[in-house]
Amino acid sequence: MEKERRTILLDHLNSIDADIVTASSCAEAADRLRADPGVRLVLTDLTLPDGSWFDVLSRVDDAKADAKVVVCARLADERLWSQVLEAGAYDMLVEPYQQDEVRRILDAAAAPVQRSVAAS
Repeated sequence: MEKERRTILLDHLNSIDADIVTASSCAEAADRLRADPGVRLVLTDLTLPDGSWFDVLSRVDDAKADAKVVVCARLADERLWSQVLEAGAYDMLVEPYQQDEVRRILDAAAAPVQRSVAAS
């Protein structure tokens, strides 16, 4: 996730008092998941330096984490949204990130959010 996009999303997450742990790659997200099995929600960009949202979803499964995955994207269409949901992710956040939408998805996915990893 580009720095500006990531900053906007992190600002929204901070404004709703989410406990945030960040990761910049699939491998780092996997390390964080193993280190903290209490992670409830993972936000990931479509593509990462070492993989994609699908790889992050697999890492969540591999870690046997009870976390829901939300995929963040600049643009999305019904086909991508359908692929994300069919693969087992919880939902998508699409730019421009709106604080109310971020809150709604986080509340629905993991109320209350205890730990989250933003992989970008």
